[in-house]
Amino acid sequence: MNGSDLFALPVSEDEFARLESCLRDSVLGEDAFLNEVASHLIVAGGKRLRPSLTLTSAELAGNGISHESRMGGVSVELVHLASLYHDDVMDEALRRRSVDSVNARWGNLVAIVAGDFLLARSAEIAASLGPEVAGLLAATLARLCQGQVAEVRAAFQIDRDEQDYLRAISDKTAALMSTACRIGGLTAGIDRRRIDDLTAFGEAFGMVFQIRDDVLDVIATEEELGKPPGQDLAEGIYTLPVQRALADPAVAPALLGLLGRPLGESDRAAARALVASSDGIVASTLVARSYADEAVKAAGRLGDGAISSRLAQLTEDVATDLTRAAESARERADQLAG
Repeated sequence: MNGSDLFALPVSEDEFARLESCLRDSVLGEDAFLNEVASHLIVAGGKRLRPSLTLTSAELAGNGISHESRMGGVSVELVHLASLYHDDVMDEALRRRSVDSVNARWGNLVAIVAGDFLLARSAEIAASLGPEVAGLLAATLARLCQGQVAEVRAAFQIDRDEQDYLRAISDKTAALMSTACRIGGLTAGIDRRRIDDLTAFGEAFGMVFQIRDDVLDVIATEEELGKPPGQDLAEGIYTLPVQRALADPAVAPALLGLLGRPLGESDRAAARALVASSDGIVASTLVARSYADEAVKAAGRLGDGAISSRLAQLTEDVATDLTRAAESARERADQLAG
């Protein structure tokens, strides 16, 4: 698990600095308190993967990065940040990106309203980029909400259907990755065929990204994640590795005895150890691999240039990193149990 370097895309340091400046400026207004709250996770840093996908997609036009493409990336990142504010309220999370979560520092009400503020700023920026971008972002936000509701409804359901999980992460995660790529193409004036291929790439890559995230939530450490691991298990969100672990007769009976209710710290560690030692981790990597193949094919349809090659390599790197993590999962199982 190599951290942010794993997600590096061909965005120059100067362009990344301009993006960061635009992102910080986009949430600043006359209210000093709101400025602090809205900037909290921006200042904390992050991979900026979604706006980097927007800028990389725009580079396909071969004309450099326009202000419109840059602001398109900002609008996408603001939606992502807003979702983190809201997610942390629902999860009662205390840490995010190795700092206090907004809800832990200022309370749930402030976190919710600040998240809404970020969404409003995103919509304002999208509207300035034209009706197609504005409509796309609005539709994407609807998908995010749909995925979140599906996840909430499935809480503590041991018999949650795998297709329900895949639909939920498609809406909750892959939708915004897909939109990030599409906005890059739209704001750069790329031809429609390649815009559609960028969209398909983003959707498939988003699925790989989320499955990796769900596997790491089971087997990684707090230091590696920047937040406490096992939160989904504790809150009754049974992701793909858990679903596949429940099909492993070696761990299913013990795991079933823990699931279906909120988990304290010791039970959470026990459940993580069981999933980590099961066939569920490797099985999840195979599902991720199938989506990675789709993403690589979509990137290949963009042409033989450096951008399409880097998008394909990004997917391969993430899939390979997940495979390596899965291979060490059984070794970590004893540490989790202890």
